[in-house]
Amino acid sequence: MRNFVLIFLFFSCEKLDISGPNHTGMEFSTAMEKWENKNFNNYEYTLDVSCYCIYVGPNNIEIKNNNLFEVNGKSVTSEQLQNEYWDVKTIEELFNIIDSKLEDDPFSYSLQFDENYGYPIDIYFDMNEMIADEEIGYTISNFKIN
Repeated sequence: MRNFVLIFLFFSCEKLDISGPNHTGMEFSTAMEKWENKNFNNYEYTLDVSCYCIYVGPNNIEIKNNNLFEVNGKSVTSEQLQNEYWDVKTIEELFNIIDSKLEDDPFSYSLQFDENYGYPIDIYFDMNEMIADEEIGYTISNFKIN
């Protein structure tokens, strides 16, 4: 039994190295350029956030003329976006989050992008190895061009 505990502790503490370039075959700058070249003004998608925070998502987001139009089928105010829907972002805002976090030299991260349009489909950042509960992830699904 003692050997099992030691083996369990060894493997549970092993560091997963996912830092460095994204593991999808598409670099961040390439994905962003692909997205920008598509020049989509109207689209919708589902955004789910993984964090150690109060979160009630996922949220269905609709963008019209590059502006947030509806969340879960309802118009929202800027006050709601700052409080209740703090996690709701446009694709451009998600690219800005990625860029900002990469500049801050994260401990580890993982990025995946849609091969056709370049938008992020999975984002994960752990900014500091020594701080628990500050990791955040975003998952984008059900993307549609309107």
